[in-house]
Amino acid sequence: MKLTSFMLLLAALEVSAKGNAQTVTYSAKEVSLRKVLNIIKDQTGYVFFYDKEDIKDSHPVSLNLKNASPQAAMEAVLRDQKLSFDIQGNTIFITKMETPVAAATVANIPPPVTLTGKVTDENGAPVPGVSVVIKGTQKGAITDPGGAFHIATTGENVTLLVTSIGYESQEVKVAAGQTQVNIRLKPDVSSLKQLVVVGYGVQKKANLTGAVASIGTKELANRPVTSLGNALQGTMPGVTVTAAASGQPGSDAGTIRIRGIGTLNNADPIVVVDGVITTLANLNNINPDDIASMSVLKDAASAAIYGSRAANGVILVTTKQGKKGVTQVTYNAYVGKQKATGLPDFLPSWQAATLFNQARINEGKTARYTPEEIQKFKDGSDPFNYPNTDWLGMFYKGSGIQQNHYLGLSGGSEKTQYNLSLGLFDENGLVKKTNATRYTARLNLNSEVRSNIHVNANVGFTSTGKKEPSNPYTGDFTQLVRQINRISSTVPYKYKNGYYGAIGDGNPMAWLEGASLNQYAYYDLIGNVGADWEIIKGLHFKPSIAYIMKMNRNKKFAADQQYYTANGDSSFYQGPSYVRDENYLTNTLTQQALLEYTRSFAKHNFKILGGYSQEHTKGTFDDGYRKGFLINALNDVNLGYTDGQTTSGYTYEMALQSFFGRLNYDYDGKYLFEANLRYDGASRFAPDYRWGLFPSFSAGWNIDRENFFAGAKEYISNLKLRASWGQLGNQYVKTYDATNYPTFPYYPYVTTVSSGQNYTFGGTNPIIASGFAPVNGANAGLQWESTTESGLGLDATFLDNKLNFTADYFYKKTNNILLTPPAASTYGLNAPVQNAGAVLNKGWEFSLGYSDRKGDFSYSANFNTAIINTKITDLHGTGPIIDGYTVQQEGLPINSLYGYIAEGIFQSADEIAKAPKQSTTTAPGDIKYKDINGDGKINSADRQYLGNYFPKVTFGLNLSGSWKNFDASIFLQGAAGVKTYIDAGKLGAVGSTVGRPTTALLDTWTPENTGAALPRIWSSYTQNDPNGTPSSFWVKDGSYLRLKNLQIGYTLPENLLKRIGLTKVRFYYSGQNILTFDHLYKWIDPEAPNRSSIYYYPQVKVNTLGVNVSF
Repeated sequence: MKLTSFMLLLAALEVSAKGNAQTVTYSAKEVSLRKVLNIIKDQTGYVFFYDKEDIKDSHPVSLNLKNASPQAAMEAVLRDQKLSFDIQGNTIFITKMETPVAAATVANIPPPVTLTGKVTDENGAPVPGVSVVIKGTQKGAITDPGGAFHIATTGENVTLLVTSIGYESQEVKVAAGQTQVNIRLKPDVSSLKQLVVVGYGVQKKANLTGAVASIGTKELANRPVTSLGNALQGTMPGVTVTAAASGQPGSDAGTIRIRGIGTLNNADPIVVVDGVITTLANLNNINPDDIASMSVLKDAASAAIYGSRAANGVILVTTKQGKKGVTQVTYNAYVGKQKATGLPDFLPSWQAATLFNQARINEGKTARYTPEEIQKFKDGSDPFNYPNTDWLGMFYKGSGIQQNHYLGLSGGSEKTQYNLSLGLFDENGLVKKTNATRYTARLNLNSEVRSNIHVNANVGFTSTGKKEPSNPYTGDFTQLVRQINRISSTVPYKYKNGYYGAIGDGNPMAWLEGASLNQYAYYDLIGNVGADWEIIKGLHFKPSIAYIMKMNRNKKFAADQQYYTANGDSSFYQGPSYVRDENYLTNTLTQQALLEYTRSFAKHNFKILGGYSQEHTKGTFDDGYRKGFLINALNDVNLGYTDGQTTSGYTYEMALQSFFGRLNYDYDGKYLFEANLRYDGASRFAPDYRWGLFPSFSAGWNIDRENFFAGAKEYISNLKLRASWGQLGNQYVKTYDATNYPTFPYYPYVTTVSSGQNYTFGGTNPIIASGFAPVNGANAGLQWESTTESGLGLDATFLDNKLNFTADYFYKKTNNILLTPPAASTYGLNAPVQNAGAVLNKGWEFSLGYSDRKGDFSYSANFNTAIINTKITDLHGTGPIIDGYTVQQEGLPINSLYGYIAEGIFQSADEIAKAPKQSTTTAPGDIKYKDINGDGKINSADRQYLGNYFPKVTFGLNLSGSWKNFDASIFLQGAAGVKTYIDAGKLGAVGSTVGRPTTALLDTWTPENTGAALPRIWSSYTQNDPNGTPSSFWVKDGSYLRLKNLQIGYTLPENLLKRIGLTKVRFYYSGQNILTFDHLYKWIDPEAPNRSSIYYYPQVKVNTLGVNVSF
């Protein structure tokens, strides 16, 4: 009895808040037994097993229970019934009383028979920890890590009761004499039973009142992504992940925006890893194989518990924890081959020279190349003087290799469980010397000190190294990529004498093949230790302490380069060589204490949380610079000349103190209510405005639990309405540099001063003295950015929970946005930061999913979409703020495209004469602009809103299925209602040595090609290009649909694995970014249209082969 109960306890760890109380209060007269059992189930969370035939003859029940234990309640319920019960763990078995029979003789007792079996999931993978019990007895077993079990039986007909969390319970009949049985579990499709991670705890999805979305291990496993943030793309409505501008190894993490862009400052959501609050940058330091689940708190009601940092949403990450039982070993590995999604389609040198001639003629100049010279470019008869240099072919290797290895160990005893993992990810890029390597290690421990005291520790460490070629011109890799796409194909790679050909900026291949190299080393540690002390029943005290360390060590070396002419004469020198060492260190210590109380009585259920936390961050930066190294291989900073050396550094500190609380209440699981309150104080605001109060309220109604809904249950399994309101703050008033470290000012209410300022004293014989001077103005009245959000939601499931649907509407207003308005030149300082802006976000979110199983075939389809509208509602007189072809203006979305309305291309001088005056250089072939205000001339007053980079509609579709040992999944993702600006940086340019035209420029206007797609061509760097003005002519539809991932897998048969001692081996193919449908040129990636150009390292598609092994 004790052994069976213990095994069932292991297999039934989930206990609801109601079940925590485990008491029954109910009064009734003459009600059916089945109804009473349902009441007990609802109030205690216990699961019942019985045969319908056994209780069909039961008589009505009358009883009066008050805070009765499950044992006492069942005794009262079954009194005078011909039924018996047995409570094992959180399962109650009801059986019919057997009629006494004469004792059997020894000769009639059948010999014992061992029944063996294996329990697998829908994909054939073994499921450990499953409870298998012979119905009506206390005999049972728990499946081992291989899913196997052994039970001694009499060899007669028996029925097995099979239960496991996350799967549907089953009754399996075993015939007399049968000794082997295989059981395949079906997943519990009722998502409402799912536990969802929320702020400082977990809740049943059925009890959620806010807008919370989550994904688990299965969704992450189907996408072998390089960064965890990219794994969220397309999986949740309202969560927009934009690809990075560059696909370079180590620089491919995208941006994440939740429910649009709510501020003109840092709009990143915060990340909480196992209860530790950190920044979005740390999300990509976590190994995706370590993740158990990810939840996103999208609305203010859900996120308010995090107060001043939650205005842009919260991403909650829970890593895998250990489980009781023998050690389970998991090994995952894959190898992938990368290729560019699209490279610029550049023209050969003879066509580039032809277009350059045309551009000069358009500019009123003479042609640069003669027909004879163009022919030499074309036929290659003089390759050193008239080359057709394939710069891209030399620069890109064609493919890059990435590989990933993960080893995980999980297990533990009754008292202590552990989960240990090690990971390695290595990626060699498409360009020589580009590489990123990431090592990860994680250890999670849970231990029971006493029955009411548990302790835990979670620590994760990541070491990331990144390498990239550099150059002596600007010192960064970006310039090298830019230059390889700008240098003309008419410039030779090398002369006949072996010296590099060059333009004024140098030769990008000389840089790549030289010794210039940037090396970055990032070390990240995040860990916490905590305890859970149940002081009295239902009252828990949870103290914890967390530490985050972030350290960067960067070394940037640029070797010098001497260039020569084709005759061997000295041409020019790029140098001297130099090295810059940079060191960043940030330490954050957080102390936290939670007090949580859970209480249920009658049909009322309460959960109260109170907490306190304080956080302190201290960071340092220092760097050193020297130049003039005699040998490139010996480039430590101490080996450079001291002449011209520089050093710099700074230290900063920030602190945050918080008090917070939450109340959860539900009545009979029907009516739900939640209230949150957080009181934050941040050091970066002046004392009078340092503290902010952030409340939220939300409510829900589970309509399906009402009596009047009973008739609809056949079609609608669950139906819930939600409503919420809340306020949040944004304390991220600092800006960030490229390393994601804060730059000045940290404390905008204090004037910033700078050293190195010179002062003159004296009259006829002045003395110059060095000192300090103020730089930025101060604003002691600066306040928090504040966000107020309200929302409505609907959750529903249909067809016995096979079909699920969610809809949300939100209205979010952010006020007091921090801006730096322009200041008069007489002010003498940079303008102080002010609360001078407001932004409105509103929209709809929808998700629809269906899953089912037909025999050996199971399948699912999940679709989600969001429609979001954003606009700036107030700039306090500081706008419009125009930056190139974008603008910040009241009434328009953030970073709106801005320019003139194009009305086609001028075809004649007569048409120009009749049109509003544009410029003195306007000629046939130029773009014609619309005179908006009708004043007869084209000027800045005619500029208009042209569209927005941020998509109005985002969507994702995931299709998956499995048949026997085969599985497959397809993930599609896209956006609509988005515009992109196709400027010269995306089409190339023409020039004698600088400028690479793409095939798009073949269709430019000439007198012979008046129906061209593009206006007449001008050479690069011509300042008065009449067609370079921002206008709607260059604005294109950026909508797209992308086959983001395709995966096909096969799991080896069980009988084969038994022979080699393994529990699971799965091989798979995965393709990432396989196919894209859009309206753009093939070298422009639609996922990042505002940053994509031919001057960036391209995005990549990856074909991967992988294996998952466990034993």
